[in-house]
Amino acid sequence: FGGTPSNLAISVINQVKTEVIAGVNLPMLIKLAEVRDKVSLPEAALAAQDAGRRYIRVASVELAGGAA
Repeated sequence: FGGTPSNLAISVINQVKTEVIAGVNLPMLIKLAEVRDKVSLPEAALAAQDAGRRYIRVASVELAGGAA
């Protein structure tokens, strides 16, 4: 999952209401801000994961007119 921040978060995952998300990008943060008061923590984490994947683009494919 990554380095020290992830390892620290994982160490308390069963002690407090926590989800650990690795590889965060801006669309994920925006989605989390949008849904944080509307859905449960696990649902928010899954929504963020979906948003992060949806907006990842490969520049060479996009410039060639293809779909990633």
